[in-house]
Amino acid sequence: MSDVAAQRFAESAAFIRSLIYDPSPLCGPAVPTCPLDRGHRLRGAEFMGLDARREIPYLLTPLLDLPMTGPAFRAVQRAINAPTLRRLRAVEAALRADQPADVGHRAREVADLLPFHQSALGCDDASARCAADALDAAMMRVQAGDWGHAFLSFRVACLWASDAQMDATNMPYVGGPLRARLHAFDQKASAWLGAFQVFAAAEAMVADEDAILRGGAGQHVDGDPVPLDDILAMAHATEILRRGADKRAAVAQAVRTLVVLPSLAHLPKPSVSTQDRGDSPRAAFEPIAGKALPLRTAPDPHQFVEEASARAPWLRPVFETIAQDLVGAPYAWIRPTLFVGGAGAGKTAAAVAVARGLGLPFRVYGVTSTADGTFAGTNRQWSSGRPSIPAQTVRQEEIANPAIIVDELEKGTPDRRNGRLDEALLPFLERETARRIFDPYLECALDLSAVPYLATANDLQGVPGPLRDRFRIVRIPMPRREDLPVVAANLIADLRAERGTDAAWLPDLDGDELALLRRHWKGGSLRPLRRLVETLLAGRDRLAPRH
Repeated sequence: MSDVAAQRFAESAAFIRSLIYDPSPLCGPAVPTCPLDRGHRLRGAEFMGLDARREIPYLLTPLLDLPMTGPAFRAVQRAINAPTLRRLRAVEAALRADQPADVGHRAREVADLLPFHQSALGCDDASARCAADALDAAMMRVQAGDWGHAFLSFRVACLWASDAQMDATNMPYVGGPLRARLHAFDQKASAWLGAFQVFAAAEAMVADEDAILRGGAGQHVDGDPVPLDDILAMAHATEILRRGADKRAAVAQAVRTLVVLPSLAHLPKPSVSTQDRGDSPRAAFEPIAGKALPLRTAPDPHQFVEEASARAPWLRPVFETIAQDLVGAPYAWIRPTLFVGGAGAGKTAAAVAVARGLGLPFRVYGVTSTADGTFAGTNRQWSSGRPSIPAQTVRQEEIANPAIIVDELEKGTPDRRNGRLDEALLPFLERETARRIFDPYLECALDLSAVPYLATANDLQGVPGPLRDRFRIVRIPMPRREDLPVVAANLIADLRAERGTDAAWLPDLDGDELALLRRHWKGGSLRPLRRLVETLLAGRDRLAPRH
């Protein structure tokens, strides 16, 4: 690699680093004041006011001054008045239809922007179209050597491709920054690097085989020969890259750590009695103050899916969605995820399965009995002062990334007299704020950015908009009739654990017992099935011989 090429490589990497922190130079301001063009959109531009619906009137109103056809004019008017997904689709179709010559160019420009708004409103088809366009733009920029544009377009293509896997048209739209979601894809490049090296090696094999078949191997090549010094320099550079990759892999395998609580020096030292009892903040948290706590490593995504699906095969699409966050992840962490499903669907069990699949200890925080904001902690002016739930869990487990499961999220009260759970949760769900989140009990900022959050809800009606915006919403399907053997085995295992017995005293159900259950359970909620299993086991006990 020549000095010029090495310098260009270093400059490009530095430029992309700056784009990760602030992509504004290529994709526009963080909060635009006017609609941005398609080029900016393909690099991850934000909507006006961070709201796709709010931007529609500003985008479409200028079209009313143009001599459009009647159907297009009416479609535009309706979308301005009520920008629903169905109306935006109608506007796009009308604008792409034949328009007068002096309107056609502007109409097509607006029509090209509308898929981005449709994607934001939950249309999986529009998300797929946007992903394809962004990937095409990234490829063109790569061929041109424009790495900054290519990086942003590739990153947003990954995001839209992920959105295309889930139809969210039946979920209420809540505006919000796109950049916060895009940061989840910043750390995927290292995973792609290894893949592309394999792809390139395979293509080189094919090229060599073609040359041999054509008789070109060893033949004269037109053009000047490559100087030996350049060949040796390229080989040296390749070896350096290989060693660097090996070193990065070794670092990745090493135990990562994070200092969650930098210091407690600002607090008074505990007395001997409080030190013994451990009931002062300094006495309780001294063991982790200034200590680099371990971060549990991320499991292999494929292994995570297979092992979790073996226990709950009907949830395989859910586990595959979660596994996307584990590709190239430096440690076990996933985006805040909300499991939504009917009563008895096993949402809490699914969340617990995810936490266990990640290899993380977890805390289940039930919302049903919560009528305040104590999740975020309470200060020591109250006799019941406590640190936040995540801080307590970190202290108990002495790792930096335990999982928190917020159960039945929609049942939180809107009463603000003692704080609200939804408002207390918000800063914990944003990684940037979670890096410096103030704990009122410890009176200092903690770095809780590595803590993953899972939540459950029967429906989205009671979940406030700001929370819906921060959670990835995943629908939990009901178990099917064909899943009965696996579900029954899980229930028996749970009953063994509850009763403190083993398989010798509580064996799995046999074929006749499963056949009996099939006559009464056709799939759906797990609660009636559990009652059936308990009734069947009670019958076993009554019929068991006595000695």
